[in-house]
Amino acid sequence: MNLWIALLGTLVAELYVLRRLRFDGFIVGLVLASTIVYLNYLSYTSVSERNYDGSVQLVYIEAIAQHFRLPDVNACGPCGHPPLYYALAALWSKTVLVGGWLPFELGLQWLSVLLFFGFVVISLQIFRSFGAEPSTLRLAAALVLFWPSSIINSVRVHNDALASVLMLAAMHFTSLWDRQQRSLHFYAALAASALALLTKASGYTVAATLVFFAVLRLRTPDLRREKLRQCATAVLVLTAAAILAVGLRQSAEPRSVCQQILGHACDGRYVPVVVDKPSRYVSFDAVDLVRRIDSLPIDPAHDYFLNRMAKSSLFGVMPLGDEFGTKRHEALAMLISLLLLVMVAVCALAVPFLRGVQLRKYRAYFVSTALMFLFLVAFRIRAPNEFHEDFRHIFPALVPFSLGYATIVERVARSSKVLRLAGVGVGLMMVLSSVAFFARLP
Repeated sequence: MNLWIALLGTLVAELYVLRRLRFDGFIVGLVLASTIVYLNYLSYTSVSERNYDGSVQLVYIEAIAQHFRLPDVNACGPCGHPPLYYALAALWSKTVLVGGWLPFELGLQWLSVLLFFGFVVISLQIFRSFGAEPSTLRLAAALVLFWPSSIINSVRVHNDALASVLMLAAMHFTSLWDRQQRSLHFYAALAASALALLTKASGYTVAATLVFFAVLRLRTPDLRREKLRQCATAVLVLTAAAILAVGLRQSAEPRSVCQQILGHACDGRYVPVVVDKPSRYVSFDAVDLVRRIDSLPIDPAHDYFLNRMAKSSLFGVMPLGDEFGTKRHEALAMLISLLLLVMVAVCALAVPFLRGVQLRKYRAYFVSTALMFLFLVAFRIRAPNEFHEDFRHIFPALVPFSLGYATIVERVARSSKVLRLAGVGVGLMMVLSSVAFFARLP
């Protein structure tokens, strides 16, 4: 009963926030419907399911909640990560969950749902900031809300829950600053980037993006003192945040630079059987992607980085479990994988024909997404591990991808009604297939 009260309160809070932000009834309905899907998924998903280190995440949180201090770096796998998410989760357990009215683990999953709502709100603000038409905004929103890995990540107890929100916020405010040149947007982007660094090393991507645009502004003819001040401020604040993130996780035992920055990811425990080759990062097997559910390739010789990343963008890197092994789930997984390929192909083929589109206003998202991808490749090369080619590390990239696809469909609609219906149909099929894959009746 307490859980249902909490979940009902979540829906009411979402309704209030979305109406205050003046989103129309269709968008509000989409968000509330997606939350119901997340809660349905939560009802049969424990902390450790489809969350390979979920139970170990609790060690870090409980250490702060019970002892009011950070655990030893070697106490758990995640203990090498910066502490912001774990401190927030510990504070949540000591305030909102006080009295045990809601089980500890379930309460943390509820926190993840609320954090994901923050991710959703920022996504909607991004779509609206570009003046997207209502149909474009709705299609992009539906893709983000009901994307398969969105449903999985919405209830995961992991520092990704907070890192994704902060990284997306940093991308959003950096883009606004690049387009409108308002100091308020710069400082908002700086704050989000600094907090992302204190949450997870993935935050280096958005920090690098902000510094890149701060330096880029110095090359303009009208060089002013404000531009120099902002560039210096970005470098100093983000450097300080990075040093603090590393300094908080020092250990008495000697640690390499990689271990200090990326934690236990650099311990070298999970070296794959197949030796890395340059071709592994550029090759792609579309047939193999479609015909299986999990990211483990059928043929080890075709263990490609792009295949694993693409598959993890849908279903993660962990096996989904026997409950998703039915013929119906296999058919839906094949359809979802095929739809992903179609959407990527549409985006790739449409780029040369996007005449009249002001690509400059999207450049902050291009740069940040490219840096995320390069970071993921470098991460995988430096620390060989199937978990280090997981799309969850760059999950915010889903937002510009969804916006890009919806915008292309909008542009195509001006020349062909048939192509518009086809583009919208592919997006709706992805949404409906994802819901059908994860939804479970009582």
